[in-house]
Amino acid sequence: MRPERSLTMSMTAKRRLHDIYQLTDFEKAVKRYLPKAVYEYVRNGAGSELSLRRNRAIFQRYLWRPYRLRDVSSLSTKITLFGEEYDQPFGFAPTGGAAMTRYDADRIEAAAARRHNLFYALSANSLTPLEEIIRINPRAWFAAYLPSDLEIIDGMIDRVQNAGYPVLLITCDVPVPAQRIAETRAGYSMPIRPNLRATLGGMTHPGWTFGTLGRTILRDKNPKIVNIRPQGGPGLFSNEIAAVGGSPHFTWDHIRHIRARWKGKLILKGILRPEDAEEAARIGADGIGISDHGARLLDSTVAPLEVLEEIKKAAGSMSVVIDSGFRCGGDVLKAMALGADAVMLGRPFLQACALAGGAGLDKAVSILKTELSRDLALLGVTDLGALDIAMLKDLGDMAFVERAPERT
Repeated sequence: MRPERSLTMSMTAKRRLHDIYQLTDFEKAVKRYLPKAVYEYVRNGAGSELSLRRNRAIFQRYLWRPYRLRDVSSLSTKITLFGEEYDQPFGFAPTGGAAMTRYDADRIEAAAARRHNLFYALSANSLTPLEEIIRINPRAWFAAYLPSDLEIIDGMIDRVQNAGYPVLLITCDVPVPAQRIAETRAGYSMPIRPNLRATLGGMTHPGWTFGTLGRTILRDKNPKIVNIRPQGGPGLFSNEIAAVGGSPHFTWDHIRHIRARWKGKLILKGILRPEDAEEAARIGADGIGISDHGARLLDSTVAPLEVLEEIKKAAGSMSVVIDSGFRCGGDVLKAMALGADAVMLGRPFLQACALAGGAGLDKAVSILKTELSRDLALLGVTDLGALDIAMLKDLGDMAFVERAPERT
């Protein structure tokens, strides 16, 4: 069945979603249904996970100062981003390896984004050809991992352009592979290699083993990262999968080359310094993504939210999207008040999809939409444009860090 038509909720999905009330519930619930290696791949962060915890704790730094006695009977959460109107200020961040969490996850997410009129970005680290995704969602963005080889860069740009993608997102923060200890300890590896922990995880989670891994191998025989290079990419069992990612030789000169060749909208994702935002503007980028890659790369970085205000000032006319750590409608609204034009969510949507497919994504979107509208009304404003930094009290840099819990 085509994923965009799978709208009838199964009994399994109903049961799994019964006790889901907020986005953080998805992470707790999906732990039961995914092998630990896959669960940790989605959940974990780099190093000691200080940045992972900080990305969540940072929201405690900003407290609301709401208006009172205002007419909030009519609300709007619509935004215009890169010339397109969307119903909500949030959308789908590119999530590499989505197909490891659920069969056809990329297609399911693309269809859900179209169904709810949200923006969606397909990661180059995916098993579904980008040409198929754009047919499911004609407004999808493509998030590229590019090497320093100009021939490969040109080939990828031409492939994405010929497919009809309106927005190209360049992942700028992966010059070398990261170290994520929790997933390694749990048995996760790329390329896929049989090991005791991963094998035991598969044996104790037959629903995932047969329903996700088995169906994917049955369909694709040798599943490949098909969107990493102009002619496809390496298989999940191949040593060549090390090519998935960026390059230590990839620089601003390559971005200038890309800007000259790419005719659509261009976003640079991974920006955490105002100087880099200024350089992106000089080169002619249409937008930047303030991101620490969900704390999956370098530990002990600043949280994206805490540098949003200063980077927004440096961004000029560029659109500013942000990700990392967002888990509720109130989080999204805080980013909007600090200057973001939109928010991307990765893990929560991936976990919702892993738990219950399209029905899980419908639930996650519904939760966020309800939280956004309710919080807007409680803040005394009727549209996102009325949010500004004056509505937030900043508790200061260290007020929240001491309350960030260690992982147990």
